[in-house]
Amino acid sequence: MTLWRRVFAERKGLVLPLLIALAINIGVLALGVFPLQASVAGDENRARAVKMELAEAQRLERLANDTRASQVRADQDLKQFYSDVLPGSHAEARDLLYGQLRTITRQTALTFYTGKFELEPVEASTLTRPRTDVTLTGDYSNIRRFLYDLETAEEFFIVESVKLAPSNVRGAGSLEIVLSISTYYVGARR
Repeated sequence: MTLWRRVFAERKGLVLPLLIALAINIGVLALGVFPLQASVAGDENRARAVKMELAEAQRLERLANDTRASQVRADQDLKQFYSDVLPGSHAEARDLLYGQLRTITRQTALTFYTGKFELEPVEASTLTRPRTDVTLTGDYSNIRRFLYDLETAEEFFIVESVKLAPSNVRGAGSLEIVLSISTYYVGARR
């Protein structure tokens, strides 16, 4: 008789309950613990995924808040530009274009020959664009100084085109410059 049979035969009352308890433990382990362990691992994976989604959502929220703050700042800057930099009316824009141009022309010893004034509405905007084409004559250094003074003026000018050619009007060494200059002002909403 083998040792295990002999122990089982002599201690049947003790071994049988231990074998039943062992079988029940294996059953509980197989039917309860392993599935719960898999469930917990799945829950942990889902929790990690949710944390990653939360972090991405928080990043997108910060980005949206930054974008909104930038848009508010840009709107404020644009309103300030409209009120502080651009002329307030058609008359101010006309005076700016002609008055300031004539002042700079006199200061730089150029001769003002012709000027043409046009108004162009800006599509889908409250802005109107007054534009003027002017012809001036003078020597090269005065033309350079005029352009510098115009570009560095506090008023809002846009020099759209510059054409430079020898002048037939004032004599040798004189140049003629044809400028297309514009500005904007806030007009009535279309």
